Amino acid sequence: MIFNQSYYNAMDRGYYMSLKDEGQPSAGGYTPGGDVVPDIGLSPADIGISAPPFGDQLQALKAKIFQGASKVELGFMGRGKGSMQGGNTTPEMFGKDERMDIREIAKANKVQLTTHASPNAGSLAGFAQERFDEGVREGTLHEIEKAIDFAADTTNGGAVVIHAQEFQRPIYDKYFAKEGFQQYPEEREKGTRYLVDRRSGQMVPVRKNMPLYEPVYEEHPDDPVNFWRDIDGNRIPKTTDDTQLLFKRVPKWNAERSDFDAVRRDWGYFEERAKNWNNAHPDKQKTPEEVWFQIQIENQILRSKGSSLFYARQYEDGKETYEKAKKAYEFFRKVEGSMPKDEQWRLMQQTGITIGGLVPAENKLPSEILEKVMKDSEQNMRFIHEASASADAQARELQENIESTVPVQRYAEDKTGDTIVRAAMYAMDREKKTSREGLYGWDVRQGEKFEKPLFIAVENFFPEIHGGHPDEVRDIVINARGELASRLEKQRGMSRESAWKEAEQRIKATWDTSHANMWRKYFEAKPGESIEQADQRFRKWYLDKAKEWKDKGIIGHIHVDDNFGWEDEHVTPGQGNAPIKEFIQLMKDKIDKGEVNVIVEPAHQDYRALLGGWKLFGSSIYGLGMGRRDSWLDVERSYFGRNSPPYFLYGESAPDPEAWTLWSGTRME
Repeated sequence: MIFNQSYYNAMDRGYYMSLKDEGQPSAGGYTPGGDVVPDIGLSPADIGISAPPFGDQLQALKAKIFQGASKVELGFMGRGKGSMQGGNTTPEMFGKDERMDIREIAKANKVQLTTHASPNAGSLAGFAQERFDEGVREGTLHEIEKAIDFAADTTNGGAVVIHAQEFQRPIYDKYFAKEGFQQYPEEREKGTRYLVDRRSGQMVPVRKNMPLYEPVYEEHPDDPVNFWRDIDGNRIPKTTDDTQLLFKRVPKWNAERSDFDAVRRDWGYFEERAKNWNNAHPDKQKTPEEVWFQIQIENQILRSKGSSLFYARQYEDGKETYEKAKKAYEFFRKVEGSMPKDEQWRLMQQTGITIGGLVPAENKLPSEILEKVMKDSEQNMRFIHEASASADAQARELQENIESTVPVQRYAEDKTGDTIVRAAMYAMDREKKTSREGLYGWDVRQGEKFEKPLFIAVENFFPEIHGGHPDEVRDIVINARGELASRLEKQRGMSRESAWKEAEQRIKATWDTSHANMWRKYFEAKPGESIEQADQRFRKWYLDKAKEWKDKGIIGHIHVDDNFGWEDEHVTPGQGNAPIKEFIQLMKDKIDKGEVNVIVEPAHQDYRALLGGWKLFGSSIYGLGMGRRDSWLDVERSYFGRNSPPYFLYGESAPDPEAWTLWSGTRME
């Protein structure tokens, strides 16, 4: 039914009422500050719902259409080979006929479809089981590409939602000082930080409260703050990472204990070392975690080099013994060949030759003893060769470990961006194979179609994982856009302007209202602050971050679900404590322009979640063309529009309909 006819109701998806006469804020969006959020005035044309991802998406689409939805998001839960019985659905489980049916049903009912790749697809960076794996990352990309295939066959463009669930990281480091978030009270000291070996992808855990001891070295008397000294009094900069120089440092000898001094380093020391290093090397910055790891490995390098030096000195002694024995051996072989045996011992006594301080036994020839000495010396040298060489090799390997081990985010952000860019380029190519109808989405309000390209919509995930904070998703999207634009220029010959425009259309962000609200459980109240005051500050943070997404132009999709700030329970919108209404008011101008889709994600409530969205966002249940609106409060759970109990009996209190019959024969209902 079309607006301005005499009557409409909530199931008439074509209607839309402006609330400007009732004090609706400007099109720029709602600015928080007041106690009451005005009615937003969205219609069912603006609010969609997701189908349960555990079952048949064709049947689920039909059910959502019967419920009155104008936008439906189809999704999946499985990875790899699917199982309908187990609820592990995948896009590949739906063949060409089913895909065509989905497309035709959506077209006939003017329903706009979007797609959600499996939440179990995996990390975009390839993180799994304490390491990064390129095979895992490629598998994640394949799951996304399956969803893109499905979207290209069933939809007329729009979002393909993927989760940003990248890797473990502490909350405290980046988000406590400025925003007041920490995972637990001792996270600063006991939270695990991570480095990663770029060669193997293996994570290296770092804990601030774990002790690390370092030898104490002699400092240069002219500048003890910045330099150590070597044995000749030369300067060795404290900001160098040249292990050849570091090996020349002179450790302090403690005569009382008869050992070298060592000192226990706390985290402040590594922070100071990192600061000094970064000041000296502005183009090669290091984190305290890297300095911690470097010092730990340097200790092992110095031990290996010391071992090599120790064996090298033994090698020189052994080589000298071998050369002497060889010379004596050659002499005695000549003597023994020209003399009777009974004269050989007398000759040795007369010459006073001894080998290694040993006098040969009378029952052995000098050459025999010398041959054994030579053999033993040769074996010792061979052992020294192997021990010293392996120590040197280990030192080189450890040095390479330092150079190859970097902060996890520095390593992973390139992997994450590459996965998104490849998915976006696949979406560009795959949508060219869609039907001849072209790419468009329906604006139900206007009854028109408009261009809607397939795009990757990166969704904020849980707080405990990188990709859960709005800033992390912001950076992921912006960096991926830059990389996509660069590749489109280099690989496909686009102009820079065209490439950037394409990148902005193909990579966007999905704001999940429930996921963002889960940060509430880690939000620290200030001293003396009440729960209500802390809640108010949290709501401001929530909306400020959403506004930043809007201002940066990255938001392209919205998932609406509610909770109480603890878990992702998908409570009916308005039944939790997430500032959903204020958030939607902030985004209303983008929703009005069709730039952003609103999808309610239900749980057990099913269609009631969609009704809750209609109610929360100001859709009237029914009204008259002249402008009168009946609100949900006026009608819901009332009797003929009255906020009072119905004047009838029901259930067990109702009389037996067989016993109570009117004179006309009409049974009581």
